[in-house]
Amino acid sequence: MVPVLNLRADQQIASGTQREIFHHPNDPEKLVKVLRNVALTNGRAPMAAMSERLFPKIRKRWARKEYQEYLRLMLGPWPLPIEPPISHMYGFVQTNLGLACLSDAVLEDGQLGQTLRQQIADKNLSADDLALFNDTIKRLYHYDIRAGDMTPRNFVFGHRQIGGERGPRECVLVDGFGDIHAIPIRSCGRLFNQFGLDDSCKRLAQRTGLTWDQSTRQFRQ
Repeated sequence: MVPVLNLRADQQIASGTQREIFHHPNDPEKLVKVLRNVALTNGRAPMAAMSERLFPKIRKRWARKEYQEYLRLMLGPWPLPIEPPISHMYGFVQTNLGLACLSDAVLEDGQLGQTLRQQIADKNLSADDLALFNDTIKRLYHYDIRAGDMTPRNFVFGHRQIGGERGPRECVLVDGFGDIHAIPIRSCGRLFNQFGLDDSCKRLAQRTGLTWDQSTRQFRQ
């Protein structure tokens, strides 16, 4: 198949353990996410790496689960307008590096926004940013989002494009949503997922140095 998009090295803006992230060559408001070559997927837990070598199809689950969760949110029984705490998903596109997912970019002054991890490392997490982060956590619970990989690098601060105009500043979970666990307990019901979100938030507190208040389900410094 002839690639629809040709991605260049200078368009790459990030590289995770599983995917490489590129600016969309024709649309500055979107990102292109390409599954990395298995030989380049460093940093995985030993058990995860071994499972992926033995069962290659596991590497494709992230795309299915991510889109299933996005569709479950957008088609769910929520009053309009829905305010997604996760990235909008725009389908797939063939590139010179393989099949890629399209999602919206979270921008700050024309550049990709800072992650929670960066702000914590730079001691740059303001009270306003913490409030935005807590609002995202609140919406994750409200919309019953199954988020299996809530790491500090997956939360990004900035603006999204809404109806052709720049939206309000917010914190967005750009990756790690969808029930990707081998035994999808979180998919068994809202109560099970709330337990899972509670556990993810406790782990997030340990990684960031923030304090997790279980009674209010909010973070504080």
